[in-house]
Amino acid sequence: MNELKTENDVKELIADYEYEDVIIFSNPDYASAFIGVSEDNRAVYDYDKMVEFLVDNDGMTDIEAVEFIEFNTIRALPYYENAPIIIHSLISE
Repeated sequence: MNELKTENDVKELIADYEYEDVIIFSNPDYASAFIGVSEDNRAVYDYDKMVEFLVDNDGMTDIEAVEFIEFNTIRALPYYENAPIIIHSLISE
């Protein structure tokens, strides 16, 4: 699979596989951190890749990116029905 670069890339991939009503992140879209869809149609993102996305695209340090994700992204998840899932990979590539 090619690296996903934008929110539209993620939307197109989801549509290609005919998933419906999958909520994805936007602003930031964490496109390169998107890794799939769960059995219950929830978008799945890799936490470490989310950090990397912010470092690469927004010029944040690792610490700033972690703080941003913890405060602005993870804290918002309970307010969404079928919110995306964020995983912490235990195996490095």
